[in-house]
Amino acid sequence: MRKKYFLWLVAALLPTTLLGKGEVAYTRLQSFYSNAGMVAIDKVVLSDTATVMYCTAKGKINSWFQFAPSTYLSDEEDARYPVKGAVGLTLGEKCYIPRAGQLEFRLLFEPMPEDTKIFDLIEGTDKDMFRIYGIHDAKAKIKIPEAKEEIDAEETSEKMFRKGKAVVRGKIEGYSRDWNKGVLLFDVSFLGQGRVVPFPISRPCTALEPDGTFYAELSLDHPIWADMVLGGENTAVPFYVRPGDTLDITVKGILEKNVTVDYASSHPKGCYEDLLKHQDVPVIYYGWERLSDYGRNLDTEYFLKNVDESVAENMRLCDYVAWKYKLSPWETHLLKNRQRFELVQQRYILSANKLVEEKVAFPKRVPIQKEDYIGYDYSPFKVLNILPLDDPSLSFLPWSMGFPPAIDLSMLLNFLNSYAFFDVSSRPGPFDYAEVEIKGDSLKMKTLLELLGMEKTPWALQAYLTHSVTRLQGEWSIGQRERLVDFLSSSYLTYPYFKEKIEELNRLAGGGSSWVYEMPEEKGRREMESILNRYKGRYVQVIWLSDPNEDWGFCSNSSVKNIMADHESFPDLQIIAIVNREAYSDENRFAQIRKELSAPVVHIEDSESYLKQQELFHFYSSGKQMTFDRNGLVFKQPLDMKNETMFRDRFRRILKAEKEMQ
Repeated sequence: MRKKYFLWLVAALLPTTLLGKGEVAYTRLQSFYSNAGMVAIDKVVLSDTATVMYCTAKGKINSWFQFAPSTYLSDEEDARYPVKGAVGLTLGEKCYIPRAGQLEFRLLFEPMPEDTKIFDLIEGTDKDMFRIYGIHDAKAKIKIPEAKEEIDAEETSEKMFRKGKAVVRGKIEGYSRDWNKGVLLFDVSFLGQGRVVPFPISRPCTALEPDGTFYAELSLDHPIWADMVLGGENTAVPFYVRPGDTLDITVKGILEKNVTVDYASSHPKGCYEDLLKHQDVPVIYYGWERLSDYGRNLDTEYFLKNVDESVAENMRLCDYVAWKYKLSPWETHLLKNRQRFELVQQRYILSANKLVEEKVAFPKRVPIQKEDYIGYDYSPFKVLNILPLDDPSLSFLPWSMGFPPAIDLSMLLNFLNSYAFFDVSSRPGPFDYAEVEIKGDSLKMKTLLELLGMEKTPWALQAYLTHSVTRLQGEWSIGQRERLVDFLSSSYLTYPYFKEKIEELNRLAGGGSSWVYEMPEEKGRREMESILNRYKGRYVQVIWLSDPNEDWGFCSNSSVKNIMADHESFPDLQIIAIVNREAYSDENRFAQIRKELSAPVVHIEDSESYLKQQELFHFYSSGKQMTFDRNGLVFKQPLDMKNETMFRDRFRRILKAEKEMQ
């Protein structure tokens, strides 16, 4: 009994013994951003022995939250003060809200200097972990200056466009093949990606060595701000590299969910390390934009006012990040542009279009004059002007739609077309090439520029027009496409890069070669050629199997089973499976899978050989399908055995086209 009393007394006195003398208390707390949701900070006390954060969590009974042992405070100099313990909850374990609907607890951190005025609470790098930026006492009257933005002329002028290979190499410390089966992907955006640029170029990848080292060469036309992805739940690692650069990357702490990255670039200006390390700035949304019926009830003026306020709040958060981490004006510009893009692309363009659909009756296809636009709601174009559309630095935004810059204008152009230039009863896409004639201003670019308040075609629109040519693979003849390329190049494209690129993409899209590509001259090619040579003169459908759990679902798919059972009716096609033997060490499991497959099975004897094939063809998931033509060229869009009707129809059309060409 006496021992229990003593333990209770120690727990009760713990905060007092930790605080010590000369403590400073902050009670009127504010922040620039918080995703803590149900957790509110009531008070923070700084002393020479600990920093104690007093919190209250409110929510429904049995709802829960938790704080990871990786939680830390970060002061204005970015010094970190890790959590030492907690009172009222256990770090790393779920804490449930009691019947009373709220719970009080304390987090105990290493002592911050008692003159610290502003700091952050960071739980970790996972997207769902708590992050609170800019915690400060209202009495402190913290003033964060507006961060200066500048465009780096050397990075955004025509000098940025030059072809060259960039080397990205390094090591992921503590790496294990269990994380992602050995493949490292690079999310890099290229003009024409997904349409005519061959897949291994459009999404490069490399094999990770067992010790976590890697080496990749990226063929670039301009600098990129992209992500290096391990797959699964592992954190993506950002990087910035230019043609001709060599970039070394060392990644630590992935297993602990507290990632740190060290960069070393061969370029004199480096790789903007401060931006890369602190790029993960959350986007602030209000909530009204998520309402399903706002289009009928929301006033356009109120909508645009709230958009402006949301943008301003996001820019202030960027000001704080730029101030704390001492970002250069150019890094600040890149960071703010990404925030603007996220707001426009992910939220407000869609909202503005829905708003217009509720408020405006679309006119039928009739000749429209400028004065006919009076009275219509053009909020989407006003929202789009949040972005500096003629700013080439938008090219560096990660997660782009596949071309520089990272803006998908299809909603805007669809909006414009629906208003005035097509009979919307058929709901055409942004460019219905079957109906557009190449003459005058048939693409209505002049009208679009008027709505945007611009005289010349902005950078973003030039990129979009160039990219759109890659959509013409089947709709138009080669002659029609050539005329469109000439029209766009002479009428709207001013940057030499786009003039050259649109012709290059047109050449790729114009011939039959656009549907296939040659295997790269990389490791693994020889092994693949030896397999294909066994079936020379036939089309070859390959299934890659490396995960018994995933593969079982694929092989038992009814369409796949039907095609497999009937594969002899395709004399011009050979279906094979390539198996990672190491993944199928369970002979019984492999026997079950093989029973489902009536096609021959080619065994890759070890996982390293299988990994070479993954690296060669840039895939990382099991069940991947690939189609090769009679000459061993790779189809960009393979036949899909999971859709039996489409599979049979596509193969019949391939044979028919082949016969007509003889």
